[in-house]
Amino acid sequence: MSEILEFIRSLTLSLLNNSQIIISMLLVILVAACFLGRYIELTKKLVLSSFGPIILTILGNVLLNLFFSEMPEETVMFNYNNALVLVIFVYAFFFYFFAYKEKKFLRAVESTVCLYLVTAYASTLSQMTAVYFYGGTDEVMVDLFIEHLGTGGIWTFITIMSFLVTLALFLVVYFGFYRPKKFYVIGIPYRIFFTVWAALFVSVPFIPAQMSSEYVTLEQRYHFIGIFYAIGTLILGLAVPVIMIISSVDRSLREKNKSQEAYLAAELEYIGQYKKQQVETKAFRHDIKNNLAMTQMMLEKGNVEDAKAHIADMLGNVGSFSPKYVTGDEMLDIIVFMKADKMEEKNIRFTLDGVIDGGLNIKPMDKCSIFANALDNAIEAASKCEDPFISFTIKRTDKFFIIKITNSAGSKVNVEKLLASSGYTSKKDKDHHGFGLMNVKRAVENLNGMLKADSGESTFTLSIMLPRTAQVQ
Repeated sequence: MSEILEFIRSLTLSLLNNSQIIISMLLVILVAACFLGRYIELTKKLVLSSFGPIILTILGNVLLNLFFSEMPEETVMFNYNNALVLVIFVYAFFFYFFAYKEKKFLRAVESTVCLYLVTAYASTLSQMTAVYFYGGTDEVMVDLFIEHLGTGGIWTFITIMSFLVTLALFLVVYFGFYRPKKFYVIGIPYRIFFTVWAALFVSVPFIPAQMSSEYVTLEQRYHFIGIFYAIGTLILGLAVPVIMIISSVDRSLREKNKSQEAYLAAELEYIGQYKKQQVETKAFRHDIKNNLAMTQMMLEKGNVEDAKAHIADMLGNVGSFSPKYVTGDEMLDIIVFMKADKMEEKNIRFTLDGVIDGGLNIKPMDKCSIFANALDNAIEAASKCEDPFISFTIKRTDKFFIIKITNSAGSKVNVEKLLASSGYTSKKDKDHHGFGLMNVKRAVENLNGMLKADSGESTFTLSIMLPRTAQVQ
């Protein structure tokens, strides 16, 4: 009976260990998407491929049973476990290599290191907590890390706690950031700072355990652990995440402020145009009676040609009240009008073809985020060409509005890289540029639309597909 219970316990702990690795692998993906600016999605295929560690563990146990008829010596098991961990991390490397679309090798190395830090973080936190609660004596240290490494009641507690810590981190990031699509790009200095912090958090707690009793007494080591948990946990466990969150939110606010500024600028432009049209309309109404009376007098006197010329002048004045660009959506008209002025300043030819019947039933902020960014990108690219042009084409199907923005381009663009990397930009200031297309893509996808890009040797086309029945969110 005891052997069966031990087998169940061992199987459960193995399952928890593997589950922790799987959750950690997926957690790194979420961190890359939500905090590092990597455009990567948690698809069903990606989740299923993360179950590799369980398969590797099963295969390892099968091989172990084939070569050994009974439980191997502790040294053999220790080497076997280390080899299995190494194989799992190699698998994780290839998992990340195929998960990313650009800079595959660099991203895989980056994510594998991050995976090690996550697993080491959870294990260290659990092990040191276990040492603390079980008394922090020499006997506990020896029993935990030498005599019964990976076995016994303390390690059961450590395994369960490591799993729960990792699961908690995953749920916080998934439901707190990934699901509500809250993406905050952390700057490189803060990433380095966080990596150093994580390495210290993993290594420092083990210093007392490695000290010899000949030089440092048990009481001194225990006191050191107490100080670390009393002060170090507060500083490292609270201050660092708070600093990073503040940094992330600050970056996010800058991005949001940029969108809001574009929206407010469009609103102010609309108000200015409206007031201007009101003044011109009042003046036209004031003069219309006199102009009509004059036309009547010309006709009565037989001056038909003069009357025709006068009517033509009046028609020209009436035409000036009509908007220069009509898309079928009031806010989109304003955005196009604003960007068209910018194009005119840069001598960029602009054409508009098509109408959105009934307008786009989405929030004005979303319209600004999508079309202001898209047109800004087109203007930036076209302005570098000898014969700059931009065309804005609107078509429709039964279910979608298809808006195509085509601009002249100096060379062919790596479209896959452009859409896969949120920070892709040709500008030197990469920290503040390259996120326009990311905002467009995410805004379109939030509206259940699709974004497609095509690049030729001298042209670039961005196709935005938005549902005709899209609702304001």
